[in-house]
Amino acid sequence: MRAAVVAAVLALAASLVAVVALVLYIDAEDDALAACNVGGPGIRVELAGAELAEINGYGGVQLANAAAIINAGADLGLSVRDQTIGVMTAMGESSLQVLDHGDLAGPDSRGLFQQRDNGAWGTYEERMDPTASATMFFEKLAAVADRGLLPPTIVAHRVQVNADPYHYERYWRDAVAVVNGLAGEDLAALAASAGPSPCSALSVGAVTAEGWTSPILGNVRYSSAFGQRVHPITGQLTLHSGADLAAPDGHPIYAAADGIVTVAGPSSGGNSGYMVAVDHGGGVQSRYVHPWPSGILVRVGDVVTAGQQIARVGSSGNSTGPHLHFEIRVGGIPVEPIRFLADRGVELPGTRRATVAAAG
Repeated sequence: MRAAVVAAVLALAASLVAVVALVLYIDAEDDALAACNVGGPGIRVELAGAELAEINGYGGVQLANAAAIINAGADLGLSVRDQTIGVMTAMGESSLQVLDHGDLAGPDSRGLFQQRDNGAWGTYEERMDPTASATMFFEKLAAVADRGLLPPTIVAHRVQVNADPYHYERYWRDAVAVVNGLAGEDLAALAASAGPSPCSALSVGAVTAEGWTSPILGNVRYSSAFGQRVHPITGQLTLHSGADLAAPDGHPIYAAADGIVTVAGPSSGGNSGYMVAVDHGGGVQSRYVHPWPSGILVRVGDVVTAGQQIARVGSSGNSTGPHLHFEIRVGGIPVEPIRFLADRGVELPGTRRATVAAAG
């Protein structure tokens, strides 16, 4: 009897350990995913009477300004990732200093975020006030579509409209260090948000040495492969000349490599609705099919760079729902796009098994 009781207790203890381990695993995963989740928890920093040690070259008033930015984000209920984007942006604009001057591009720019006197950024006093200027920045940041799926520098660019969308990228690690330091804890989710895993949007967003990148980011669904198939609308057996990636209507589409736009409108024949085509030279062309007319963001003749947004996901033409139909053509002939990108170091989101199969 006693042996049976002991065995039952041990079994219960083992199950509790398993439950605790599962909870810890889920919590750790949730912490990491918080960097990709716009609704993740923010933080608040209290500096009253605190001695501020220098963090990555930033100290004193700069850190006090960073704290004001963080707390402005907290007041709006934003995530720690959003708050860190705010700190990163102010680093890139003013080195976390309240500047009472602009530059040649914006002589009327003022404050931590170099906000201009154009009616969009409040009064002079508001632009020169750390909390007020950060609040104005965050109010515009909160309106950025899919910001949880975008690299931090692109989110900042959508608000600031800097001439270089990647200007802020160099400040991200310092911003993470400053937020960690002011919070007094290691916010591991921040580090995850700038690079590989678990944010699929950010693990596929880099431009490879060959100059290629993913045309779409985020938690999209690989819905149809390249090759012969029965068309879901016509019922005919035809060549599906690209890969389909289902995504929300309006989701960003990016140029897969540098090139020149050769089509930005109706597709040939019209059955595929609207599309963008980019000539990359050497007989290589990429195609981005099914955006709505209003979702085409470039014109024929435009020079685009790898990672530049060129369209938004739609469902024009013969389509069963919003998705990107992505094609690669070499010498005018469609080729398997997943394998083509994989050979250049790029993995389309949601296609890992397909990539392995294509390489086999």
